Amino acid sequence: MKRSVLQHLCDILDTDNTWETIAPYMSGIAMRDVEACKRYGNYNQSPSMLLLRIWCSKGFTVVHLYQLFAKTKLIRLMRVMKSEVDEKYHYLEEKVLNPARRLRPIVPPAGTQQTASRLKKIDSKDMTSTPTQSITTSSTNDPLRVAIEGTLPVTYQELSEATKGFSVNNVIGKGGYGTVYKGEIRATGGMVAVKRIFAGNDNSTQQGSKAEKERLRQSLTELRTLARFRHDNILPIYAYSLEGPEPCLVYQFMANGSLEDRLLCRKGTTPLTWVQRKEISIGAARGIHFLHSFAKTPLIHGDVKTANILLDKHMEPKLGDFGLCRDGQAEVEATEKRPLIASHIKGTLAYLAPEFITSKILTTKLDVYSYGIVLLEIASGQRAYSESRETRGLVDFCQLNKELARRQKIPLREILIDRKAPALANEFEEQFWDTLLEIGLAGVCVDRKLRPTMAQVVECLCKNTTPTIP
Repeated sequence: MKRSVLQHLCDILDTDNTWETIAPYMSGIAMRDVEACKRYGNYNQSPSMLLLRIWCSKGFTVVHLYQLFAKTKLIRLMRVMKSEVDEKYHYLEEKVLNPARRLRPIVPPAGTQQTASRLKKIDSKDMTSTPTQSITTSSTNDPLRVAIEGTLPVTYQELSEATKGFSVNNVIGKGGYGTVYKGEIRATGGMVAVKRIFAGNDNSTQQGSKAEKERLRQSLTELRTLARFRHDNILPIYAYSLEGPEPCLVYQFMANGSLEDRLLCRKGTTPLTWVQRKEISIGAARGIHFLHSFAKTPLIHGDVKTANILLDKHMEPKLGDFGLCRDGQAEVEATEKRPLIASHIKGTLAYLAPEFITSKILTTKLDVYSYGIVLLEIASGQRAYSESRETRGLVDFCQLNKELARRQKIPLREILIDRKAPALANEFEEQFWDTLLEIGLAGVCVDRKLRPTMAQVVECLCKNTTPTIP
């Protein structure tokens, strides 16, 4: 490639760090390569120039770069380097402008497909209950391949070093299928969260095999989901590793822990203010609404709860833990005669809607119900389920206290408000508390058709109003 053309490409890619948007789609480029390019840029050098040199050293050619720009729809860059590729590839520009027809695949050099083959082997018929609608790429329609090409690979050894050998001192969370560790990437000093999926350790071989497949299925579901959906209120995934004894997923480190942690004031943290609670409520609702509305087929999270709403250093909420999510139906598409039945979701019982517990009916209203309980927790400071309460379930607890307040003719917030939180400062905050509770109670209505949609929830939280359900 002519030096002048290469320099022109790098000038464009360096602007606003555009090169970072193509790096995840470059086979063979690992997290350490991206970090090296960032450090290179800190010395007033061109990070994209280094990135292209690294990619070239792995056997990729000018044609591969042209195909990459086609795949990422960077028409301007395709035109800059058009003279450097054979005319037989010029059709790609038309294909990008006319996406109805598919592009030919980018064929990487030999040896770069090992990770893809490993993942495809894991993604067997035993784990077919993952989301079915995938993004169409230039290389394949396999949703797993999409996840690989959109997410950076990292070695198990690097993650072990980042977490000090997966030290118990670095544990920041545990779940049914994995442990989350705080880690530090030495090259940059950047903090990350590393989820390590448990290796099989069950009592019998049969049980162990079944559990191992379920763990792998969940990790692959989460990997492909987070690669498929990008939103300000969805936890971003940075990298993955499947080459070690346990699969690992690497996420943005969330400095303020989970919403559950902050509502319970764990580790001596200060109670959330009502302004913070409002912003967190709206942000989390937007993340769920995005899942329900982004694609033609809504994606149902299946495990919405305060423990899965994570808070970054700015208290911005991010919806996490997508191991249970499924393609499903919007409630308007669901009928009593032909509801979508899902037997694989095993969400937290206290947050599961009654129609799912009894009949495994899966619609977007499952997430609405779960989020309704989250709002009740934010308003009351009570847990979704507590052995120490006479009325253990939070839904029943709130409804009983609502009836008590009605009989005693006193404001419900005098009974139910979170006593740990700062006092309501003004009429606006009082109205917001009322809104939280009313939307929460509407969301947990036994009849799913009477629950609001997530679009209505977002609108009502923003406007401080209660939903009107037809």
